[in-house]
Amino acid sequence: MSGGHFGDCGYDYYKVGQFADELEEEILNNGKERNEDRTYGYEWYPNHEPEVIEYLKEQLPKMRKMSEIMRHIDYLYSGDHGDDTFMERVQEVEEKYKDT
Repeated sequence: MSGGHFGDCGYDYYKVGQFADELEEEILNNGKERNEDRTYGYEWYPNHEPEVIEYLKEQLPKMRKMSEIMRHIDYLYSGDHGDDTFMERVQEVEEKYKDT
């Protein structure tokens, strides 16, 4: 089956992970000039204060962790995981992100 139980098969967990990836890119480019890419018509990326950037950086692993847990929950309710497999997978995720 491979998921698809929640969100009308929208795989919302993927969207959360993608959001984190895009946010990370924005953080890396904080305050830099946009060369050829003039997305949204801006010549510069937003320039947020260092404390804001640090807070955003702290959120990235939390978002990625939640995305992975959401995926396993979706697999559980789609019948791709049984209870035992589900618990094994989420424990692996918890271990992977234990410092977040």
